Amino acid sequence: MKVTHSNFTNYCYIALNQATRESVVVDPAWELGKIEATLSAYGASVRAILLTHSHHDHVSLADVLATRQGCPVYMSEEEARYYGFQCSNLRLIRSETPLRLGSLEIMPILTPGHTKGSVCYLVGDNLFTGDTLFAEGCGMCTGRGADPHALFDSLQKLKHKLSSKNKIFPGHSYGMPPGQFYSSLLERNIYLMLEDRSRFVSFRMRQNQTGLMAFK
Repeated sequence: MKVTHSNFTNYCYIALNQATRESVVVDPAWELGKIEATLSAYGASVRAILLTHSHHDHVSLADVLATRQGCPVYMSEEEARYYGFQCSNLRLIRSETPLRLGSLEIMPILTPGHTKGSVCYLVGDNLFTGDTLFAEGCGMCTGRGADPHALFDSLQKLKHKLSSKNKIFPGHSYGMPPGQFYSSLLERNIYLMLEDRSRFVSFRMRQNQTGLMAFK
């Protein structure tokens, strides 16, 4: 679902097992009422909150939602330690071992680059990517702990782990709606086409004529 605050527009996701009504919430931010109303409408019980990284526009409701739902919050250990992130019921991901949450199986994929410890989550055929990968591009590498070389490696890792049937659900949209097939991104997303590390890094770190970093 799209959630907004001031100039921020993000996508928060609820992955639901329709048979059991068990769910996970990915990157809850900004609009608590909207998120809880959606959970209520589907009769969903929240087994966990999954955080792709620690930027405020992806985690602003993690603590309050975890407290209200009585559920754990997952983030990569590298991310939490490096940025000092804390919230209620925090559990740290140290490897790509699947998480079994009731009837849901979650595969964390460690994808540093946009931040020190970014992580994507594969739930069934659906990959929740935060700011690691967008339909139209990939995350910027300008903040503390960001590394375009690591992001290159992370995108290459996804190429080996994903198939054409996987759908991509990013934290932001720059024109294309969430849920694009990965096969479509391979044909359209220039960052997935760049196989040479140095060319990828140069293009990702380019500046436009105003001196500001390109947003995607």
